[in-house]
Amino acid sequence: MNHTVRNVSVLIVVFTVLGWSGIAKADCTRSYSVAYSEDYIPYQYRNVDKTPAGLDIDIIKAVMAEMGCELKIKLVPPKRAQKLLQTGDLDLMPAASVTDERQLYAHFSLPYRDEKVVMFVQVNRWDHYRGYNMAEAIDHRLRMVAGIGGWYGEEYGKESQRAIDNGILNLNNSTQTRMSQLIAGRVDLVIADLFVGYHHAIKAGEADKVMPLPHVLNSDPVHFMLSKESVSAQEVGAFNLALKSVIESADFQTLLEKYRPANTAPIN
Repeated sequence: MNHTVRNVSVLIVVFTVLGWSGIAKADCTRSYSVAYSEDYIPYQYRNVDKTPAGLDIDIIKAVMAEMGCELKIKLVPPKRAQKLLQTGDLDLMPAASVTDERQLYAHFSLPYRDEKVVMFVQVNRWDHYRGYNMAEAIDHRLRMVAGIGGWYGEEYGKESQRAIDNGILNLNNSTQTRMSQLIAGRVDLVIADLFVGYHHAIKAGEADKVMPLPHVLNSDPVHFMLSKESVSAQEVGAFNLALKSVIESADFQTLLEKYRPANTAPIN
């Protein structure tokens, strides 16, 4: 292992995580190392006590619980983590999209969640706006706000300049600020990742004030990458079986609700 990596390694012997019902498997004789980012809220981040946290962290802990394997969590910048994955000095990376280049050095797990870009509105306006896509929201001159330089999908790319030209789309670099503006009624619509938007609403204690419209601007599946140098095809198969078991369990829905209130996911 390369010891120059900035590292807050946490060795976890995982048998039960968050009440997870997985039974430890006696034939798991190895540990897995996984990288995480400290500023990818709420998927991966560091708590105030410097421990790793987030939805992706909870999911990989649950998978390791299902497999009965040890997990070593390392704080590694994403570009550095990809290099370590190529050499086999790191076993796993979460939240990965499939590319031809990455397939040269990594296996990809089953998709385990979607990254959805949605349009948040105030709950008391949801019925009025529920049928809108972005073009219709612009036509009805809803006051919108989105992030500076963010990729929100092809629909946003097609329509955003028209909204800016019409003076109804503003941009800033803080999702927290954008959600606060929506809760206070200073804007009608916030464009954001589903879980990122809810993270800030939950943190503010105002999750019951906002809700995403049914129309999804963009949805992309993400996977775990597993190093071809350190993880065998047989181990990938075992990982996918455990991941499938986790995703299909009732506990998984409970876990998701920790980051997003129940029954609030958009439709498409």
